[in-house]
Amino acid sequence: MANSSDNGTVSVYHDSSGLLQVCVKNDRSVGSPGMFYGDNPFDYVLPVTLCQIFIHNILSRLISFLLKPIKTPKFICNVIAGILLGPSGLGLNQRYFNALFPPRQTQFLKLSSLIGASYYVFVVTLKMDLVTTLRAAKHTWKLGVIPFLSSFGVITILLGLYYKLEHNPHIQNPDARTFIGLSMSFSYFPVVSEALMEFNLIATEIGQIALCSSMLNDVLQWVLVAAQRITSAETVRNSVMFFNIHCMFLFFCIFVVRPLMKMIVRTTPVGKQVKEIYVVLILVGVLVMAGIGDIIGISIFMGPIVFGLITPSGPPLGTTLIDKCEIMISRFILPFFYIDIGMNTDLSILQNWKEVVTFQCILLAGYLAKMIACVLVSISYNIKAKHGVVIGFIMNVKGLNELLAFSRLREYKGLGNLVKPSTKFLDEQTFTHLVMCVVVMTSIVSPFIKLLYMHRPRTQHPSINSNFVVRSIQNTPSDIEFRIITCLHHEASVRGMIALLEACNPILESPICAYVIHLVEIMGQSAPILLPINYKQNKKIMSVNYPNTNHIMRAFENYSNNASGPITILPYVNIAHYKHMHEAICNLAQDKIVPLIIIPFHENDHVDLGGHVAKSIQKLNTRFQSRAVCTVGILVDRDSRLGGDDSMMIFHVGIFFIGGQDDREALALGIRMANRENVRVSLFRFVVTNINDKDCDGRFKSREEEEEEEIEEMLNESLIDEFKSVKFGSGNVSWYEIMVDDGEQILNTIRKLEGNYDLVMVGRRHNIGNLNDEELTTFIENAETLGIFGDMLASTEFCIGMVPVLVTQCGGNLDTEHKFSRVGSATVSQQSFDIE
Repeated sequence: MANSSDNGTVSVYHDSSGLLQVCVKNDRSVGSPGMFYGDNPFDYVLPVTLCQIFIHNILSRLISFLLKPIKTPKFICNVIAGILLGPSGLGLNQRYFNALFPPRQTQFLKLSSLIGASYYVFVVTLKMDLVTTLRAAKHTWKLGVIPFLSSFGVITILLGLYYKLEHNPHIQNPDARTFIGLSMSFSYFPVVSEALMEFNLIATEIGQIALCSSMLNDVLQWVLVAAQRITSAETVRNSVMFFNIHCMFLFFCIFVVRPLMKMIVRTTPVGKQVKEIYVVLILVGVLVMAGIGDIIGISIFMGPIVFGLITPSGPPLGTTLIDKCEIMISRFILPFFYIDIGMNTDLSILQNWKEVVTFQCILLAGYLAKMIACVLVSISYNIKAKHGVVIGFIMNVKGLNELLAFSRLREYKGLGNLVKPSTKFLDEQTFTHLVMCVVVMTSIVSPFIKLLYMHRPRTQHPSINSNFVVRSIQNTPSDIEFRIITCLHHEASVRGMIALLEACNPILESPICAYVIHLVEIMGQSAPILLPINYKQNKKIMSVNYPNTNHIMRAFENYSNNASGPITILPYVNIAHYKHMHEAICNLAQDKIVPLIIIPFHENDHVDLGGHVAKSIQKLNTRFQSRAVCTVGILVDRDSRLGGDDSMMIFHVGIFFIGGQDDREALALGIRMANRENVRVSLFRFVVTNINDKDCDGRFKSREEEEEEEIEEMLNESLIDEFKSVKFGSGNVSWYEIMVDDGEQILNTIRKLEGNYDLVMVGRRHNIGNLNDEELTTFIENAETLGIFGDMLASTEFCIGMVPVLVTQCGGNLDTEHKFSRVGSATVSQQSFDIE
């Protein structure tokens, strides 16, 4: 007879002499030699573990594919896959369950789940920018406190009323009810951050508000846990000792470990990754910190959380750690946690469905209380009630942190004595209740978030922005401050941007205020930020984390000190994913009433960008053009000819004017440049003579369309007249009218107008007569971004592609009242000539 145990195989038999023989085969190997050697691979830990991971990944991907139409988060798919692997799913087959979950592997699964969860919380906290987020949270602190207190109060009171009855055996411990109320009322920052990333809302105003509120919830949680541990000690001496140990632990992390991390950052060359030995030591340090946290009496996960917070985020250390370990943790180690949750979730033990419904209704009442509180507090912040509902849904999203809390409560026992032994805070049935609630509520909440929030630009009431008008260069008076947002991806764009700012003619009557924003792709962080930089105070910080930002802002500061006129530089850094970068910048332009945003073209060859980065920047520029409510200028400067050494040389600007509000924006900027002494502006106006009464679709134009064309033509003429009146007769201003029949002739004419330009400007869109742009876009690569004629000017067919080009697009539709605000009254003679 042979029996299997955790340590090997025990064989008991009688030999030929009748003596009892007991043989123990103490086989501790984890790997199988293979089925071809007569072994059963499922008798060994390693093959079973690999099989569990494989089956879980297959199930989670399949569930994610099936539930994709209803916008189910990946976290829920992973949890459901774990439950299906456990006794509630495939585990109903006893033969399968014994093969896939042998007793020998149970302890390894438990240990692996704790390791996976520890690394998960480390990676998530590593991405946090604690100081910045808390600084922003002070403006919306009510959303982080009042909804939590409302939900906690409702859940705790209802649980106390229902489970204090003697005939109900579950959750009799009042401390357990308190902990359940806290766990289900908190909105954890890692969970909210991951959900917002999946919903593509992390860079929106709603996303930022939810992140700040959840961060406050995390701070409250840490304070409450520490206070509970200190006050629950048996004696005052133990409380003082526990408090001192906590302080010593934090002191060691902040004043010993963090300086070591900063030393690693300082010794890493700019643009390089951290050495492998440091990465290995830090990853081992996560387990060491988890062990220390468990030894001194705090949660096993508190050590990795503190370790993640003190590790410098962003490049080079945070970026390298995320790049090296995030995929391995999420795909290989973390599934053990989901499998362990599924192993301990047994839906078959839920026999009393009245209790099931009652418990779920209690938790649902807590969710509703939080949502109502979010709506009421949002109204007090002048946020729309509908957006307050969305914030309430986001704050009710549950995730892995809640399951971590339930797992710890399931293992935790209250203080017992000889008469009444200690009992678990959560039994198997209550644990299954809570897991069901997390899965059901998050699955319901997620589609509503996507349904209610369709990516609207702002969250505040219209009354807050009632004085806001769409700003453009045309309706910006010439005697007020001219505000410009300039965006840069790298240092090579600095010289061109500075030259363009200088050409915009800063004078005392109209100084320039430039918001210089360095666009940095987010790596090693979870929350995108648009952070103003105080250069003098943050010089050391910026030189450590983002050295390129330090160099860029220093160049603009030097320019501001030596500019020919008054110009104010306000430096910012925008750290976000490329698909989110435009959100905060467009909001800044709206808040500061900025009429012009200048962004670099994705094919500027200053830096050898990879195909992925160049494509991402191209999509970013398209989002700027579609979302911005002011004028957007794309600067094509492939060879960086802007910004010569001699600033007093004549700066020659060419403007190609076909017609429309985008061309008028280019001309309005040219008028501002023409007032500068060393700037010479040449205007080439194309007059389409082949105009008929039909539009591009072949149908006759309506009366309204004809009137609109007349208004556009009058606006074109008035702005051209204003341009002609600038320095009339001084020689710095020249204009030409060119008669053409169609768009193809315009392209041919542009090729013949080569000259010694330092910059050419053109609008992206045009509306002149029956000029059909779509017919010309068939073989034009960048027509969507630059327009037909902008792409032509930026190509090698014009000045061998050596001339910088600024393509302007007016954001929004200007009201008629504002359209006429720049109508000029000057009537001067004009030069004109025909080109065959």
